[in-house]
Amino acid sequence: MNFIKNKIFVVCVVGFALVVFFTIEKFASGSDERVISMNQNLVKIHPGVEGIYDAKSQGFEVMNHPSGVFSYTKHWDNSGTVKVVHGSRGFEINNVAILTALGDGNFPGRGVDNWDVLFSISSKKEISLEEARDRTMELLEKIRAAGWQRYVETSDPRLLGRQAMIYALAEPGRIYSLDSKYTPTLEEWGKLIDIEPRWNFYADGVFVSLTFSYHASSNPGMGSYLMDVEISTASDAYAAYFSRDSVEKKKNWKEYLSDKLLSVREERVKAEAKLDPHEFTIDTSYQAPPFESPDFSAKAKVDAAH
Repeated sequence: MNFIKNKIFVVCVVGFALVVFFTIEKFASGSDERVISMNQNLVKIHPGVEGIYDAKSQGFEVMNHPSGVFSYTKHWDNSGTVKVVHGSRGFEINNVAILTALGDGNFPGRGVDNWDVLFSISSKKEISLEEARDRTMELLEKIRAAGWQRYVETSDPRLLGRQAMIYALAEPGRIYSLDSKYTPTLEEWGKLIDIEPRWNFYADGVFVSLTFSYHASSNPGMGSYLMDVEISTASDAYAAYFSRDSVEKKKNWKEYLSDKLLSVREERVKAEAKLDPHEFTIDTSYQAPPFESPDFSAKAKVDAAH
């Protein structure tokens, strides 16, 4: 669920953000003047149109690209806190280093399509595998408690618990949404940190994704974790399906999404059929977002006509 309107521009923004993050890590123990100081510790963000006001009213740096893509960036010399506001689904992220917003000026009615939050899972630079696992599971539980439901990509098999983890680990490079209700053993966690695991969620038209990269320490069993939470609008979550389409079609994506998802639904059917029924159980109770209902686009066209 990545927002890609201009690949070079996005790479530059992310590259800049990572440079700033590691600069902050390097000087976190002091008050080096080379790090820009931000007075405001708490930042509130909304997905969509309100996100523009969030960025403009809370001192974000602005970058604009000729294509129309824009970004807002904020970083802290000492860790900050980001409060995600989405009706009753709000939650907070602590130890934040960098916050970035992306949007497309060609679609002003959408506002911020994607928020990206880079943070540490602990205020300590290095932590043990057990502490990292426990803190990550606590954050996932907090997101669930706010009302977010697990999201599985339309083409992927619907698996639960440990089976979802086994599937994710079975093939190098596989990206699969893990079940946040399953707490891996320390041995399993040691395997997950090598694949940059991912947990995807959905609630009320917005998607949330949590992943991280692990950096081992010279101290046995210790390491640092660069956590990443993405908050995406539905138009961003499904944008990849319209990457080669006209601006008009992208603008009215809801009316065409059902057709776009036909082939990936077939991929799910095939993927589930390949699984050994003695080892994997398909979660037939899984409920996809309403956008993925076969008749979603037909209803969208009726709504547009009125």
